[in-house]
Amino acid sequence: MATLCKAVNDICNLTVESFCNDDDISATHVEPLEEVIDTLSKKVKENHIKRLQKGKCTIEMGFILEDILTGLERVSDHCSNIAVEMITIYDNDYNTHEYFNNFSSEERASFNEEYEELLKRYPIGKHDGMVTE
Repeated sequence: MATLCKAVNDICNLTVESFCNDDDISATHVEPLEEVIDTLSKKVKENHIKRLQKGKCTIEMGFILEDILTGLERVSDHCSNIAVEMITIYDNDYNTHEYFNNFSSEERASFNEEYEELLKRYPIGKHDGMVTE
């Protein structure tokens, strides 16, 4: 869970920095990190299910974990929304829903490369997401 919280802290800092400095270039680094946060959240949920199956955690604690994960994912989604708005306004393209669909193959490759590097920076272990009573 600490890894996920660090990633959410980092995306908040990156978003605020990008916004305050009106830096659309650094804003482009928000979305790959948001995708990593989604992946980390999924892994934390998977780890919790494994602990449930082994009887090492309770369903009740899973509800708490789910609430926490939902909140963290929402924070990262809001950061993504801010960054995409900045980028599309800078590019005079106000259709934020089409932003990711209009990636060139080069932009997609760069995005995927950054995503893979970020996954290495935020490793999730089998104990991440552990909620104890």
